[in-house]
Amino acid sequence: MILGNLNYPSRYGGLGTRVLTGLKFLSEHAGDFKNMPAGHYEIDADNIFYEVSDFYTVPAQAKFFEAHRKYIDIQVTISGEEWYGHAIVSLLKEEQKYSDDKDIAFYSGEGVYLQTPPGHFILFMPEDAHKPGVFFQKRELVKKVVMKVKI
Repeated sequence: MILGNLNYPSRYGGLGTRVLTGLKFLSEHAGDFKNMPAGHYEIDADNIFYEVSDFYTVPAQAKFFEAHRKYIDIQVTISGEEWYGHAIVSLLKEEQKYSDDKDIAFYSGEGVYLQTPPGHFILFMPEDAHKPGVFFQKRELVKKVVMKVKI
């Protein structure tokens, strides 16, 4: 897991050209997402794409951790307050086996919770189980972008 600042995408160039392309895009278009409708948007076919979504946060116990094998997740909370759970996949109990079609598996267990400050992103590698969309104190309407970068 990496928590980083959108103002400095080139600092993360060592993670590969696709990650750098995705972070540059997020940095250059950060102001555009607030008014963008929810939906699926492609940058480089299935190599780099993103989803814009609007949703209400839920209690942490209402969700499982998730992890992916084919894609790195770069998540940016645009508005609202959202907390993320994080844990290492190998330390969790698998609850739903990996789906190759959906590139996701679900897990239960303990993790740590954090929030991304405005102007920041959180990046999850395949070994990083994550639980996005949870609240700490109260339910919130959130707008966010999830960029998927093919490994």
